[in-house]
Amino acid sequence: MQELLDELSRSVGCGVSVDDMSGRVVGHSEQTDSVDPARVRAILARRVPPEVAAWQDLHGLATATGPVRVPSNEALGFRARVGFPLRDDGVLVGYLWVLGELPDALAAVVQEQLPAVAAQVPSGERAAVRVVVALSPRVVRTVPAGAALPELDGHVGVSDPHPPGRAGAAYQQALAAAELSALDPALPRVARWSELGAYRLLLGASPGEVLAGLSATLLATLETYLDSGCDARAAAARLHLHRTSLYYRLGRIAELTGRDLSDGAARLELHVALKLVRLARRP
Repeated sequence: MQELLDELSRSVGCGVSVDDMSGRVVGHSEQTDSVDPARVRAILARRVPPEVAAWQDLHGLATATGPVRVPSNEALGFRARVGFPLRDDGVLVGYLWVLGELPDALAAVVQEQLPAVAAQVPSGERAAVRVVVALSPRVVRTVPAGAALPELDGHVGVSDPHPPGRAGAAYQQALAAAELSALDPALPRVARWSELGAYRLLLGASPGEVLAGLSATLLATLETYLDSGCDARAAAARLHLHRTSLYYRLGRIAELTGRDLSDGAARLELHVALKLVRLARRP
């Protein structure tokens, strides 16, 4: 796949990448100037951040039959790009992304290569499914990862994509999301496991996913800032930094994690993740 993506990138003059149905980054070309912070985070973590996936999903790529132009989102560090559904024998197996604007003539060049790219998407995630659970009345649905969610009433939970053999684990995610939606008014009526923040960590999710891409320096900066109650002056003093330098680091942390540090729920998730990492170092 690597040679194919590099050649395609040279043909269109933009970076290209491929995500499978679970959101895993399975291939990308050599990076060009068109790469943006959202794609950098995805490559470093080898997975599309959930908030970026949600932005992409809003534009109907899963049900599209041709290219979909997704506009930029400054808050996510997401530049405009074009997504192409990848289908192998009619089955949706992932998405190919061209970073930046793409004229129609070059879009046609990309479409010619889609079958060859789709054939090389690893087969393990092709049949990925999501489990959807509604609490009242209790309804459980299993849907292909790329399909639209069914319309259900009441509090609803949606799992991450899972291989069919792990539908049980997907059910537990969806059930937890539905129950937390009913218990916590801050959560939406339709709650996705990927959007549960600190709850996911308390239920056993890996803190490494939340903190992926942060260097040791940025981890220390983030922990000090949060331990200081998000008081920039106090944190800067403890780190022996000028506040301008602290703000720069906090901006990088927000870019790399995809979390808004002015949001209390995001700060809680990051703080819990940091302390769980420390807890895991116990002898």
